[in-house]
Amino acid sequence: MTIREIVRNKLASVVEEYSPVPFPETIRDDDLLEDFGLDSVAFTSLLAQLEEELGHIPAAILEGDTYPETFGELVAAYRAK
Repeated sequence: MTIREIVRNKLASVVEEYSPVPFPETIRDDDLLEDFGLDSVAFTSLLAQLEEELGHIPAAILEGDTYPETFGELVAAYRAK
């Protein structure tokens, strides 16, 4: 499974658990994460699940240098390590 697929699957899982917004069948890189209805607790859960699956949270996110606003930015952060 690719990083993009893992991020998508984890995002779908968190949206299903925490958000009243249904997860779309298709997702584009420019889809805003805020449109998925995630609050800070849900976003933290997403990062925790991604860390469990991928073994890390990107340093840029942890250090506050990057706050991904779109699905594509989130995927790119994990690709960059």
